[in-house]
Amino acid sequence: MWAPDSSRPFTSTAIGLACLINASWVFADMKSLDDTALANISGQSGLTMELDLALTADRLSYYDDDKGIHLEGFRVGSAIDSAGQAFHLVRIDIEDDASLNLDYLVEDRRVEFGDIRLAGAPGVSMGGVFFDHTLEGYLNISQGGSVGGAGYTFDSAYTMTGGRLGYRTNGNEVFLDDITMNVEALGVTLDVVGDTLALDAPRIVGNWEVGAIRYSNNPLNHGVSVDSGSGQLLPSYGSLSGSYDLSSSTGITAGGRSGEGLRIDNETVIHSATFLYMDDGKALALRDITGSYRINDLRLDVTTDWRNRPALALTLGSLDGQFNIGAIEVGGSGRSIGEVNVSFLLEDQVFNGRNYSNAVYLQGGGHPDAGPQGLRLATEWSLRLADFSYTEDGNRVIFSGLQSWGQGDVTVNVTRNEMINGTQFFDGLRIGFEDVRAGYRINGLRVGSEDAPLQGGTELLLALGFYPAYEFDLDGHMTLGAGGASGEGITINSDVWIRDGKAAIIAVPYDRGNGEVPQKGLWITELDYDSHVRGMTVDVTQEGLAIVKGEAWSTMDIGNLRIGDKESGRSFGRFVVQKYETGSSMTIVPGGAGDVCAGGVGDSPSSCVSSGGVWEARGEEGLTVRLKQVFAKAAGEDRKNALTWETNRETNGVGEAVNGTGTRLVLNDIHTSDGGDFDGDGVEDNSFGLRTDLSVDVYQTRVVKKTDGPDALGVVGNRGDEKIMDGASASGYRYVANPTLQEAENRPLGFAVKARSQFKELSINNIDLVHPVGGAQTAVYGVKMQNFDIKANLTATPIP
Repeated sequence: MWAPDSSRPFTSTAIGLACLINASWVFADMKSLDDTALANISGQSGLTMELDLALTADRLSYYDDDKGIHLEGFRVGSAIDSAGQAFHLVRIDIEDDASLNLDYLVEDRRVEFGDIRLAGAPGVSMGGVFFDHTLEGYLNISQGGSVGGAGYTFDSAYTMTGGRLGYRTNGNEVFLDDITMNVEALGVTLDVVGDTLALDAPRIVGNWEVGAIRYSNNPLNHGVSVDSGSGQLLPSYGSLSGSYDLSSSTGITAGGRSGEGLRIDNETVIHSATFLYMDDGKALALRDITGSYRINDLRLDVTTDWRNRPALALTLGSLDGQFNIGAIEVGGSGRSIGEVNVSFLLEDQVFNGRNYSNAVYLQGGGHPDAGPQGLRLATEWSLRLADFSYTEDGNRVIFSGLQSWGQGDVTVNVTRNEMINGTQFFDGLRIGFEDVRAGYRINGLRVGSEDAPLQGGTELLLALGFYPAYEFDLDGHMTLGAGGASGEGITINSDVWIRDGKAAIIAVPYDRGNGEVPQKGLWITELDYDSHVRGMTVDVTQEGLAIVKGEAWSTMDIGNLRIGDKESGRSFGRFVVQKYETGSSMTIVPGGAGDVCAGGVGDSPSSCVSSGGVWEARGEEGLTVRLKQVFAKAAGEDRKNALTWETNRETNGVGEAVNGTGTRLVLNDIHTSDGGDFDGDGVEDNSFGLRTDLSVDVYQTRVVKKTDGPDALGVVGNRGDEKIMDGASASGYRYVANPTLQEAENRPLGFAVKARSQFKELSINNIDLVHPVGGAQTAVYGVKMQNFDIKANLTATPIP
């Protein structure tokens, strides 16, 4: 139950019907209204009450099975003046149908908890939260719910302005600023059905806007938009806005996962929604959102986690649903990348012989060096199955059979740029990872529909850092700072360490429909990976979404490059890849390859066909990723570009290869340049780098048979015949020697990637051969490659 701290009771200037407004529920000692307060109450055709409210409490506590969580430093009052009061105006009427109507106005109110603590965890806390707002609206309450006269029906609508919602740790804070919101919920019913409190909302509609997401590293600032020292607006991550129309049904039942607690079940249907992220007036927009989800058996307990640490636990039975985003628009032109659909199921599942569930255990403290305030989330998840589909210009590709699992701690702190106890912190919201053991895998691609055959093609996304399967141990952090390359945006500083990694470069499906089998492929195993990024900015630009690295360096130590099984496959040896980049970037642009001459050359349909190619008009939608990698000259042993291949290593007593005992081939100090000093500063320019443009479309493609006779599915054809999709055929396709125009319209869909790579100059300082006894000998000193321009047009389609 909730109870005030008995060691220090609190008082209030006024408590009454204002407790009903916006669910500001508190329990406190009550006192009679004095003459001044009574003078502000009138009753003609109803009752009008004016209140100036200032309420404080040292502590509010909730106990569950004798375990407690304490909300400290509770205050309701003015948002502008910490010692001031919030104004409340409430008009109460009894309508002709005997319903109770409340019209209310709340001005300049702040609801705040200075700290959230768990009993049994002294010295640390979850930090503080505050909520500022002005509200104007109405609430109508009538007798009778959805299942009989014992319940209630609510009609409500309100407008909120001047809102702020913030999180504060150790004097630093991140908050949503200048929130406005309009909400209407009619016909909401509240009933008691058996032992369940049933809340049904047949329709909730609204819109909202966040003027800025701000950050402050000045302890003197608290819930203000302007820095108290400089007088300047606090830096912003950008702004948000959206709208929604949904229906929802919620059941609340007493009882936690064990003993006391709370159970929540919910079903929600999203009829329509939009979401916009604005950066200096340019939008990343998710439009025409629809979907639904179902929460089954979500429990809330005050308990301990798997390490016996006190926590507020949210444990989930299952969560399933699907979402569809009709259009993703990015950049100043408002062009769409395409349509995205996601379906998912979160529930208990066994991965690698271990059962995983879905739970979050909220604890205080965050990173221990960041200060006593922060948030620690002991987390376990089990994504049993998810499908992610992408549709552009009416063509669809499905990333099928995504699974993920893991367990570990995630810490959250708002930090400032400083070094504490050897840990470097940065300005922003710090998300830390401690002892996270996780993995994911994908079954393959399906092009066209859910029942299309599984195929490869996910390896085409390796350039974006996506592996078809990945298992790893993770430590490190990512700190999100306010402000991009200019103005609003996001700045990222990160340090990540991955140990004992296993990642597939190419992998076959783990389940073709007859049960799971060990996933075969080309694997990087026994992987240790250290990655560091400084000053990376994320901005929405006129062109698209731009991600620019300031300085980035990493070392990827691959113990074995295996083929076949990830545990026992034969090894090509050890590879060590070091990277050092300055000014590298990635820009995501709406629109794919456009018009393409596949298999030939030509800039028109006629010239393409005459050269033996196929002219493909791939449409307006699609996705283009422009990568620029600027490989810098070596700035030390840990900041350089190098590739090491080691073979013939000695083994230890258990048969494991010992690194550093074999023969090595080392390509040292690899770097790009522009081929000269063109700006006259005495240093060779290095701004062009290695540039790769990847244009991704889902499109029909020409597939020809490679040999005479039947294929793997028994479909007969001759070498050179085209594959034509035909639903009337037993295997869904047939081979045709010379397709008609109508037959050509039924060519198979493929996951198409058009690529172009360029560099002006790529240099290798030296190539060494290193013998474990004789040491290093330089085989080649100084390699330069200039003016490369390579084009490729790849399409992944099912191969029987």
